[in-house]
Amino acid sequence: MSEIKKTILDIIFWLALIIGIIMVLWRIFRNSPTDIAVISPFIVMILSKLWTINNEYVNFRSDVKMSFNKVKEDISRIENKIDGLKPKSRRK
Repeated sequence: MSEIKKTILDIIFWLALIIGIIMVLWRIFRNSPTDIAVISPFIVMILSKLWTINNEYVNFRSDVKMSFNKVKEDISRIENKIDGLKPKSRRK
């Protein structure tokens, strides 16, 4: 995930958190916003955090897959070198 996309999602998360806290306080002291208006910033906050975690998980999986492929290639090269060092069997 690009750093710009992650930064945007983090900004959305913090804005939703701040708006959610303001809405809850407004609801407690003034009884003005509806329940949906109070809950919706927290839903946006949770969704943005889940999106960030999902993107990081996908990046992690691709990194692990590349690492295992590199290890597989290294092991293949080592096996080829070992096979080259084995003495040839003599035929009688």
